[in-house]
Amino acid sequence: MKPSALFRTLSSRIPATRLSSPAVAPLPTRSRFDHLVTSELDTLLIQGVSGSGCTSVTFLVDALGASAAAQKIALECLANVRRGNRDDRTAIDEYLEDSAELLDACGDLSATMEAIHKYVESLQVVLHSLHGRFPPSTAALARASQALESCEAMEMNMKYSLISRKLSQKLAHGTKTPAELSEILSGSSAIASMVCQILGMVLSFKSKRAFPTIQSRPTASWSSSLHELHKGLEEEIKKNRKSGGFVMLTELRETVMAAQELRIQIKNQKHNELGLIVEELKRRCEALEQGIRALDEKVNNLYRHLISLRMALLGILSQA
Repeated sequence: MKPSALFRTLSSRIPATRLSSPAVAPLPTRSRFDHLVTSELDTLLIQGVSGSGCTSVTFLVDALGASAAAQKIALECLANVRRGNRDDRTAIDEYLEDSAELLDACGDLSATMEAIHKYVESLQVVLHSLHGRFPPSTAALARASQALESCEAMEMNMKYSLISRKLSQKLAHGTKTPAELSEILSGSSAIASMVCQILGMVLSFKSKRAFPTIQSRPTASWSSSLHELHKGLEEEIKKNRKSGGFVMLTELRETVMAAQELRIQIKNQKHNELGLIVEELKRRCEALEQGIRALDEKVNNLYRHLISLRMALLGILSQA
């Protein structure tokens, strides 16, 4: 399989060296945060080369892991940062405001995944009604049809996360790194915002909202990697929209398509052909349930790291 447009070769971001130049300006000193977070983001880019794109559970689990790692790195780096001026207080206040929205976003994402669990449970009622009954009885078909109607209503009502819309506005403003403390806080916040944003999009059944464009230019290695990742995500979303109209978690899309196919076959009374479709839906439901469970665990882990960093900053303010 060819690499997804989501992940370009990292070397494309490295300008060619001018051999004729008589002198080379020294590179700016990189902070520990810059070095460690750039490594996390570049690893995420490399891991995605052989992956299935930004809408797969595999990629999103890795992205949530990198986001949590960024919060952990930020917390570790705080101990070695000199603080005390007015700009530091401003940076902390801005982060506390952003982190409150990020915590709300994590709760919102968990609630959305709980709704998807209920969607799978309704599909399991369908599977139980039809399992081993081919051709199925009239009563079994009635139970299955009723459950499928309930699932279709869930598909129509699952909307794009309101919390993630707020995060998209912040992400669109880009990132800034004028000082070390500001770099640590704005960087960790930007990474978490982007991951919550894409996860909020793909967990919706009917999302047509555009992925926000970062307006500012990268000012450090980590922000350059984040821009590269963001650009790939944006291209992947556009490609998905051209082919299907909606951006949706791959495993969720496959489950929805299998459920829709089963509805069509029951409506057309092709009862002898239901066996294979039911088995396919069963496999899709199992994959989706496992994927949502893994994503929910990673979201909870990100939530805990956000809390830890937030508490550390509140402690700093209390000592000022």
